Amino acid sequence: MISIKEKFDKKQKGRKSACLITFSDFGLGRGEPIARAMKDMNLEVLVVTNRPVYSRSFKPIKDSLTNYGIDALEVPLPRLPYNNIALRLVYYTLFTFLSALILLKSRRKFDFCYSRGPQPFTDISCYILKILKGSKIISDITDLWPDALEYVPLNIFVKRTLILFGHAVNSLIWSKIDVIVTHNELMAYILSKRSGKKTHVIYGAIDLEKFKPMQKHEAFQKLPKNIREKLNLNSFIILYAGLLGSFQNPEIILKLAQYINDALFVIIGTGPLKEKLIKEKEAQKLFNVEILDNVPNSLMPFVYNIADLFLLTYASSGFLKIGLPKKFIEYAACGRPIVCITPECVASKLCCKWKAGYTIPPEKLEDAVHIILELKSKVNIRKSIGNNARKMAESLFSIEKVKEKLQVFLI
Repeated sequence: MISIKEKFDKKQKGRKSACLITFSDFGLGRGEPIARAMKDMNLEVLVVTNRPVYSRSFKPIKDSLTNYGIDALEVPLPRLPYNNIALRLVYYTLFTFLSALILLKSRRKFDFCYSRGPQPFTDISCYILKILKGSKIISDITDLWPDALEYVPLNIFVKRTLILFGHAVNSLIWSKIDVIVTHNELMAYILSKRSGKKTHVIYGAIDLEKFKPMQKHEAFQKLPKNIREKLNLNSFIILYAGLLGSFQNPEIILKLAQYINDALFVIIGTGPLKEKLIKEKEAQKLFNVEILDNVPNSLMPFVYNIADLFLLTYASSGFLKIGLPKKFIEYAACGRPIVCITPECVASKLCCKWKAGYTIPPEKLEDAVHIILELKSKVNIRKSIGNNARKMAESLFSIEKVKEKLQVFLI
């Protein structure tokens, strides 16, 4: 019986190139390991993206990709406010047509065009290439748009119009897509029902050699001086990393800090609520909270490894039941306990299934305080739970797992 890998290798003789198109907020996220998995499958890979909106001071993404023999093109975009929904749509629209124009002018033909989002914008770029160059479209959908607009403060008429228009565009573009991919079974069910197409699941994608457990003092020494000066390595460090928006409910971290004053809460990231958090921290005189700016992705493994445990927070919303954020995958890979203060979601279920941490509803903050204090006092339990988290990452989130999944629908 011929294996999937053998079938892929046989087909591969006539299919040699793939283009991954993704708009970057912070960085490539799961796009980078997916591109690397494609490269490992002997595809010629081109990544088309932009300089991350939230971290423009960092070196271009293409510099890190060249280490893996992956080509990259950066789409030039103007500097516009990103928190405004109208201007965000302008960003996405510009990226859609500029990326398609650049690719058409390059005269390169791609057998596969991998759309990493935001959908349906990058799907449209891929569809233009499909019409003119015959590329097969793979759409990797990890957010439910336009559903999320329900939670954005907008004029009700504008909101309803955008949502209806978004669903209409999705329906149209899904009929042109060859393969749909998502990051968990619940999303796969929703997307299959809406699109009428089978949806494949790639949980997460992470470099497990880069994101791995390290000794706390070793990781600390790898951090820039300006970060080390703000941290006390002898503290019990509770870390949150990622976007600071209303869905993420980061205000709950400040509430925890009021009850647990003998631990250091480190928040690293940016987003629409960052300035509010800084003001609230100062107003409440929370000296056990440090709110840091983003750092390059190359430093994030060291940032994670200064922590004794991680926080994943979500607002109380049924919409977030699909949640499996990139930070959860990176947390797990670095082998520390994860405390999910969230409604029931994909991440919290995985956390419980693998005994990689604890999950507490946002309404039961006193339970979260009790669990954190328990973990703080018991090193052996933290170590055991952290080992479980790492095993989960190795089983579900490796680049090898991504390759196995890609081979199924790239044949």
